[in-house]
Amino acid sequence: MNKLWLKIGVSFFVLFFITIVVVGVFSGELMKSTYMKMKEDQLKDEAQILVHTLNLSNQDLDRREAELEEAVAPLGKEVDARITIIDQTGQVVMDSKENPEKLGNHASRPEFQAILEGKKSVGIATRKSATVGYSMLYVAVPILHDGKVDGAVRISVSLESIEKAVDTLWGNLLLILLPILLIIAAISIIIARRITRPVKEIIEVSNDLASRNYSSRIYGKSSGELQEISVSVNKLAESLEQQMYEIRENSQRLSAIVENLVSGVMLINYDKEIIMTNKAMYQILGEQEITGRTFYEVIKSFSVSQLIEKGFQEKQRAQEEVSIYFPREMILDASVTPILMEDGEVSGVVLLLHDITQIRHLENVRSEFVANVSHELKTPVTAVKGFAETLLDGAMHNEELLRQFLTIIKDESERLNRLILDILALSKIEQKTLPIQIEQVNLDDVIRQSVEMVSEFAATKSIELELPEKHEPPLEIAAERDRIQQILVNLLSNAIQYTQAEGKVRLSLDDAGDYVVLKVSDNGIGIPEKDLERIFERFYRVDKARSRHSGGTGLGLSIVKHLVESMAGEIFVTSKEDQGTTFEIKWPKK
Repeated sequence: MNKLWLKIGVSFFVLFFITIVVVGVFSGELMKSTYMKMKEDQLKDEAQILVHTLNLSNQDLDRREAELEEAVAPLGKEVDARITIIDQTGQVVMDSKENPEKLGNHASRPEFQAILEGKKSVGIATRKSATVGYSMLYVAVPILHDGKVDGAVRISVSLESIEKAVDTLWGNLLLILLPILLIIAAISIIIARRITRPVKEIIEVSNDLASRNYSSRIYGKSSGELQEISVSVNKLAESLEQQMYEIRENSQRLSAIVENLVSGVMLINYDKEIIMTNKAMYQILGEQEITGRTFYEVIKSFSVSQLIEKGFQEKQRAQEEVSIYFPREMILDASVTPILMEDGEVSGVVLLLHDITQIRHLENVRSEFVANVSHELKTPVTAVKGFAETLLDGAMHNEELLRQFLTIIKDESERLNRLILDILALSKIEQKTLPIQIEQVNLDDVIRQSVEMVSEFAATKSIELELPEKHEPPLEIAAERDRIQQILVNLLSNAIQYTQAEGKVRLSLDDAGDYVVLKVSDNGIGIPEKDLERIFERFYRVDKARSRHSGGTGLGLSIVKHLVESMAGEIFVTSKEDQGTTFEIKWPKK
């Protein structure tokens, strides 16, 4: 019996049942005693009526025996009661059911003794009759003669009839009580369900809250303390729902922040197990399954592992720059922060790994750039200063030397100017401050104009320039004409510069659907394989002595790469030593 309403209903029913049974028994006994009393009073009245009707007072009862028998005999037949007249000595004068001569002396009968002794005005007794053989109720009243008891009139009835009447009363009582009990049972169930309905709803809502269903509410109506409990539970549910919403929102924000951090984040518990990581950490460590494993299974760096152990032991934040070589070589900024509980004990640590490989590379590039710029600027400045000092020392008076030195000073000044202009141009391109004027550019025309600009330089080395055939209709792209021309001039100049005399430089232009592919090839000295990855770096030269002698700044290919990428293009290079080099540019048409 697990249902509360059933328990309460059964309890109500049992309580009412016991009450009804007790009341029924009491009522039955009360009715029985009341009926008996009424019967006794009835028999008493009937006996007194007989005394007066038969005029038995102040009479000689023995002399009237025949007369009394004649008068009472019809009554005995018409009524169910037994009428007996007894004289003062206890002898039966007349009996309506039996022959008086067969009846013994009744002086010892309790009902007659009570009257004869004058203690009571009526004698009542219940016993089994020796004559008829079953229990009888006897009621006797005195017959007075000159104020003294001269005998008694006794009326008796069978208790069987009384018991039948009492049984009838009990039957009627049960017929009344059974429907009452059924009604009580129904009312008990209704009341129990009405009482327990809000309790059941409160339990259901409480279970929902325990199951994290914070939208559950109590909608049933109740009263009293149950209403107060319902209101309190609803307020608790609203508060929990709001708090969980805020927790989820904050958790989502935190997760979004952690997941999108450039740095790798790892949360390690007291048992040295990883319980949370972000995408960046997976990429840094090159592992797919991290959560649930111990950190020393996942992290292959002894330095990082030591840093984590240090955070657990010293309970202080620790930071260190470390190098790892798996899954690839990287320089990491590692930081470990312990998570302290209220008692000061460490419950875990947070590990942050930030890949600073590129930063360190850029720092090296910047250092090299500064050194290269200083070196490149120093060469023409030194030349200008040296020849100027030579002229001031007296060489100016020699016209031939004067002209020669001034020519050198002019050439070095122009070289210095080109270097400064290239540096400024490259800086603007990298910072995207150089505006792009997009237009439809006919590549066939740009190629021919660019070739014309370098044709004189090619002629001095007897280098053949091979142009692509014109396309019909012309190949066009959305770009800036001047920048494309600057790219082509740089690539053609480089190709001519590093191709031996009587060599060949070839240009090709192909339509590749949404793209156009432009190639500049030569059969010059080529580029060693080890230098191919660095040729687009600023001031990087394969043949440094020859490049400086040619007057190059070392920024041409770097500028070309940035210009191509600024117009959504891609540039590739392939080369073999002593066989030549090919630069391939892929541009989208739109």
